[in-house]
Amino acid sequence: MIHVQTLSNIALAVPDLDEAVDFYRDRWGLAAVQGDGDGGHHYFRTLFSAHHGLSLEQAAEGATRGEMVHVSFDVATRSDVDSVVEQALAAGGTLERDPGDAIGPGHEASAAVRDPDGNLVQILYGAAVTEEGHRARIVAPRKLGHVVLNTPQRDAMERFYAHVGLRVSDRTARGMSFLRCNRDHHSLALCDSERTGVQHIAFDVVEMDNVMTALGALTREGTECVWGPGRHGPGHNIFTYYADPAGVFVEYYAELEQVDEEIGDTLEARFWGEEWKGDTWGYAGPPPKNFTQ
Repeated sequence: MIHVQTLSNIALAVPDLDEAVDFYRDRWGLAAVQGDGDGGHHYFRTLFSAHHGLSLEQAAEGATRGEMVHVSFDVATRSDVDSVVEQALAAGGTLERDPGDAIGPGHEASAAVRDPDGNLVQILYGAAVTEEGHRARIVAPRKLGHVVLNTPQRDAMERFYAHVGLRVSDRTARGMSFLRCNRDHHSLALCDSERTGVQHIAFDVVEMDNVMTALGALTREGTECVWGPGRHGPGHNIFTYYADPAGVFVEYYAELEQVDEEIGDTLEARFWGEEWKGDTWGYAGPPPKNFTQ
């Protein structure tokens, strides 16, 4: 099976574009990609994103919170774009855009499908590598690490993403599935919910010191930590969560579990029971109610 290799980027539509741009550039530590913004789209990179890890655009009039426009994954070769699209359609996806030249900056080729919930999923090839330097005022995230989607049909979503090459690492009694496409414990997670769309996005800051340094600075400057610090069970990562100005939950994390898996092997997914509360340290307590809705 041809499979996606990395989580590439996520696009959000936000009610107040200027406010969101200021937050992710000035507080969250992302770098604006110079020369590709067109006034309607703003691109931001992490330390190791090839071109960008996040893009922002203006939501339609009347929008009250940020929503996902698309999530994107990279593949290894141009022909893999076609193969992954075929696999996605065989798993119940619908074609949004035929394989061809990329329509946005940062890649050579792309295609787009919709998953069973209707989320737009881009398949990308040929990432353009930037030579720009990047220093953040507080902490510069290493990469966009994972995206978590709400879903009322987790089983169907698992089957779909399995067909594009993601494998389940863990499941929980509280209604989550964690899926990987490389050694990272998860690049995508699915969360039981009556709604669809993005539940949170997460950025890797490598070390506990960076998680805590950012926590101190963001708290002093008025960006409240809504959950954490703590250490998750699935993935074992240290976490803190915040809400961006558009109401999208964003996570700084460090020390995510790395999965040792030889090609062709299948590791059995672990199951976490009701006794797992989200934080193995027992310090953070349960997440806020609106975090899981």
